[in-house]
Amino acid sequence: SIDIQWGNHDILWMGAAAGQRGCIANVIRICARYGNLDILEDGYGINLRPLSMFAARVYRDDACEHFMPKILDENIYDAVDPGLAAKMHKAIAVIQFKVEEAIIQRHPEYEMENRMLLTAVDYQKGTVMIDGKEYPMLDMNFPTIDPRNPLELTRGEKELLRTLCASFRHSEVLQRQVKFIYSHGGIYKCYNSNLLYHGCIPMKKDGTFDVIMINGKGYQGRSLMDFLNRQVHNAYFLPDGS
Repeated sequence: SIDIQWGNHDILWMGAAAGQRGCIANVIRICARYGNLDILEDGYGINLRPLSMFAARVYRDDACEHFMPKILDENIYDAVDPGLAAKMHKAIAVIQFKVEEAIIQRHPEYEMENRMLLTAVDYQKGTVMIDGKEYPMLDMNFPTIDPRNPLELTRGEKELLRTLCASFRHSEVLQRQVKFIYSHGGIYKCYNSNLLYHGCIPMKKDGTFDVIMINGKGYQGRSLMDFLNRQVHNAYFLPDGS
């Protein structure tokens, strides 16, 4: 007897299991950042060798010091060398930024342009513009980024994503667990007369529900949550391209 109220990390793994490239890149990046790559390889049978080979080749002469994993006590014995993990972290982070910013670019209705940072970098000056203020970049070694088209994936990145997507979609353990999360969960839950939800619900300053426009239609409060709930199910269960 169990109910699961989905949080942002649940949604990430659910999206990754559905083959969504931004979610896959984000899941791997978080695991690399905290030295938990063994969860992917040992727990779910995700083949990370293509990523390690890609990262080792592209960032061969880069120490990737700003991408070193944050090692916690419980995972100090992680099998991946921290230096290689840092390269993998940087490689997948750049891919994530490209994929996510391309999504934001395709959907101006999301109003998330402030999250598009690759296009805000001045690759000659080595600075980035955030909320109207210019900041110096700590790292400017981006061999896979074309300053003229920073969101374009290289051929190597496209092939790597294709391989990673196949691994996530064919992981028997991951798919079984994600289907359980779907069958027993929702974006909100009502239990003992309490409303459970993760994060926030868009509100106006006067305390009323804010209207969110999606595909030309407005949603607010419960209707917004129910719509998102349907979309999350459709993304996983409907055929590709539908």
